[in-house]
Amino acid sequence: MYDTVNLWIDRGDVSGGNTFEALPYLSNVTERQNEQGYSCCGNVTGYNVYICSSGISLKGSLSKSYFDGDNVATLTRRATQEAIEKLSDILHTDVGQAKVTRVDVATVIPTKRPPPDYYAYMGLKTHFKRLQAAPETLYYNNHQKQLVLYDKAEETKDIPELMQKCNMLRYEFRLTKRVSAQLKTKVTAQTLHDEIFYQNLIMRWFKEFQSIQKIQKQSFMTDKITTVKEAENALFAHLLQQSGQGIIDEFLNELKANSTFKERPRYSELKKRLHTILEAPRGEKSDLVQELETAIYNVAKYAR
Repeated sequence: MYDTVNLWIDRGDVSGGNTFEALPYLSNVTERQNEQGYSCCGNVTGYNVYICSSGISLKGSLSKSYFDGDNVATLTRRATQEAIEKLSDILHTDVGQAKVTRVDVATVIPTKRPPPDYYAYMGLKTHFKRLQAAPETLYYNNHQKQLVLYDKAEETKDIPELMQKCNMLRYEFRLTKRVSAQLKTKVTAQTLHDEIFYQNLIMRWFKEFQSIQKIQKQSFMTDKITTVKEAENALFAHLLQQSGQGIIDEFLNELKANSTFKERPRYSELKKRLHTILEAPRGEKSDLVQELETAIYNVAKYAR
């Protein structure tokens, strides 16, 4: 379930205490000498490696490193341990002691419909900014973590032939900063394959998705309409729910670009009013939402 895993090996945790002893095991090496001293960069099994006198930085995908570039396969807990041991063998130092500076939990979810069809039902998430950067990708951002849903088939060309005609929604939960502080425990590379830690982090991956506000299935609510104005409001609410969260974001961005309101709080006021309409109960949970929630729950339940 791990994808990107960035690591920092402090000089004191490097076997032999000399960080530059790892240099012969890198490929594509470049060197630099400046006022901070000597440093070098290179690659090892898909990782970008930076070496200086104080430590070694590794940035890249642990999954791709283990699977020799395959970016569809899911890294299990056991495979995570083997991937870290593989890096340790290549660099001739114990990578298990490395501090985790970023970790992404991710897998591919086969879906009945193309991934973008599901995004209209994904609403706001508390303390996150929702951003649909392209038709294929939906982000939820804050300053130290991120959720991303995207179309894996559009993102990569290296897909096994049997999967090329499948719909593949990739869901990633990224801890991009202060990993140990966020998880309230010291997180090293060897922590990642601890059974209890692994299961807890997968459950966190699931709960982060669950906390996204879901837009209900759109339906007309005509039973309480008695005036033309109420009918007008009902139609507007139906069309807004049918378009989903993205239309609100697009409309607000257009207003801001045109400096429509002189007072910035007016944008927040409008956003709140539109979300009140968007979130109003108007029918059953969408079949697409139910499908995705069930699939992600099953991944979390059976991940090993």
